Amino acid sequence: MYTPLKKIGLKSLCNKPVMFDANIFMVGIENKTSDPNCSFANMKELYLIPLFESFKEIIVHQKVYNELDEERKNFVNSYKNVTIVDENNLYGLDPKYTTIFNNIARCMDYERHMSKDQGEVYSLAYAAFHNINYFCCKEIKIDYLSNELIELKDVQVITFDIIVLLAFIYYNSRKDMSHNKALKAIYKRYCEDVIKRHKLPQTLKEYFLACQNYI
Repeated sequence: MYTPLKKIGLKSLCNKPVMFDANIFMVGIENKTSDPNCSFANMKELYLIPLFESFKEIIVHQKVYNELDEERKNFVNSYKNVTIVDENNLYGLDPKYTTIFNNIARCMDYERHMSKDQGEVYSLAYAAFHNINYFCCKEIKIDYLSNELIELKDVQVITFDIIVLLAFIYYNSRKDMSHNKALKAIYKRYCEDVIKRHKLPQTLKEYFLACQNYI
């Protein structure tokens, strides 16, 4: 089983600065009309509140923030531990930043100012340039890219399984088991890709037990 928690325990991770990608806010959005469990209100209660209340310092790039709808922006704005950052006109003026940005963009087939993948590219460039070690993302290609691109050698991707684990621990430590069934379901449904890639246990209960030494 591969997990970044082997390098840094969950409690220590939550005390480090972390950048959030837009797709963290969008889990289940494609099914929200057909499945009420995929509504933002439900997902917010299920994992976003535990996520935002557990991390000490959350960083969101302006490009990511711009991708959110008003409901999600209002949620982000309600937390004082969130900082919205931007590029600060570094591109084209700072050679180091410009190189980092261009190399990430090239690997993602991204042309500057395109809307597709904009949040990921700008966020990763910011993280690499400003030494933000942890990037919270559900995107498969970001997980791969972080292990292939030298500019991202110090940026560790926090995959969605860790978010579900954090929510599970958050509620159970408060003796609230009412979300366990739903958390087990989203682990199975939305962590399927990372379970295969990282050879994780098939169920949330097994995953929780396997992570005991890293919590």
